[in-house]
Amino acid sequence: MSPVGGKGFARSADLANATDILLFANGSGIAPIRGAIESRLNGIAPMTRKSVKLYYGCRYPERMAYQDRFQLWRENNVEVIPVMSQPDLGKEEWNGKTGYVQDALKADGVANPEQTAALLCGVKGMTVDVRDYLTSQGVPNEKIFLNF
Repeated sequence: MSPVGGKGFARSADLANATDILLFANGSGIAPIRGAIESRLNGIAPMTRKSVKLYYGCRYPERMAYQDRFQLWRENNVEVIPVMSQPDLGKEEWNGKTGYVQDALKADGVANPEQTAALLCGVKGMTVDVRDYLTSQGVPNEKIFLNF
């Protein structure tokens, strides 16, 4: 077992002017993102935003934690976008997005980059690629938050 890592996410004030929130997680990185979605203290406030999207990547569906929470999140204005990198390894058939979360982001684009904030938690390759793409699209670097 490894110790708890990460420094936490943004405070409410850091997200105050964002109309759109993008959330990115892969693997166990979903745990801090879940806390950010469900905490009333974190400032995400999905019902007050124009758009809140969660890009969540796993190898295959059976490895995707918190699926039982997805409906609740959707009811609270969080669009859940699951992405499987190796869906053929699972027992369940997968008809959703495949590849990596950064690929799904690039396919969707960033609608309002100047008004977007992002929270990222996961492997370095994902966080680096997502940050690079977001900044290339005009998302201010100071509005991109990592949990480490």
